[in-house]
Amino acid sequence: MGHVYIVQVRLRHDELDAFGRAYPSAYLRHLAQVAIDASSDVGFDNRWYEAAGARWLVRRTTFTVSRPWRADSEMRVRTWAQDFRRVRSQRCYEATGNGETAFSALTDWVFVNVATGRPRRVPAEMEARFGMAARAGRPRIPWRAPAPPPAPGRSTYRVRWAELDALGHMNNAAYLDLLVQGTLDVLDGLGWPVERLSAGGVAPYVAAGDVEYLDEVRHGDRLETLTWFAAAPDRLDVHQRSIRTADGRAVVQASTSWRWADARTDASAPPPPGLGAALRPLQAA
Repeated sequence: MGHVYIVQVRLRHDELDAFGRAYPSAYLRHLAQVAIDASSDVGFDNRWYEAAGARWLVRRTTFTVSRPWRADSEMRVRTWAQDFRRVRSQRCYEATGNGETAFSALTDWVFVNVATGRPRRVPAEMEARFGMAARAGRPRIPWRAPAPPPAPGRSTYRVRWAELDALGHMNNAAYLDLLVQGTLDVLDGLGWPVERLSAGGVAPYVAAGDVEYLDEVRHGDRLETLTWFAAAPDRLDVHQRSIRTADGRAVVQASTSWRWADARTDASAPPPPGLGAALRPLQAA
């Protein structure tokens, strides 16, 4: 482990959903800011990247939510670069609150030339300051999911201006918003709107995810998301792939794990009765 950066993070009011929990994308937005601050802490701030004509882009994010973040949650976030691998770097994150781990994540970043968008060799000085040599790089495990059924669920989405980052691409956290919305749209179409999913004082939340970004998306792009499921007694696993309708190219693929908990206390609860049976037409092949 090389340079370790530690910061206190507080959840904002606008990052809360209707159940008082953090939106899944809020976690990823905080991770991105923490990574930027960690880079600045060793001398690679925005001015350095502008002069170098380079940027880091997130290629993949995996995360686990041990306990949902709520209003005024203050977390101690530790982050460190786990490796460098020519044009890539994995960064680890661990958030703790009240002495417990509430969230952990791993992001795989790609160093790119801003002008061309092509991957670029990580500078030796960056490896040195982060205390991690390129030879420490680890092999990446491919994203995997069970095969979709012949007719998976489908939903559509149009990329909004407010979802773009400084490079004019859809922000990596915004992809998770569209995937969550796609899941809810498909469930609603099966007769399971949010009100039914949260009956009896319990409500679902995204407890884990593995999101791989495949292509850039820009303002106005129209996306179609394919969604299929794998049900378990204690959770609902959701697998998705989003395609740009203009050219048919996949732009993101992801798996998320949904769990249920008391809407006030976050005590664990099983998925609602009957949900698994309703999902059978869209079960993984």
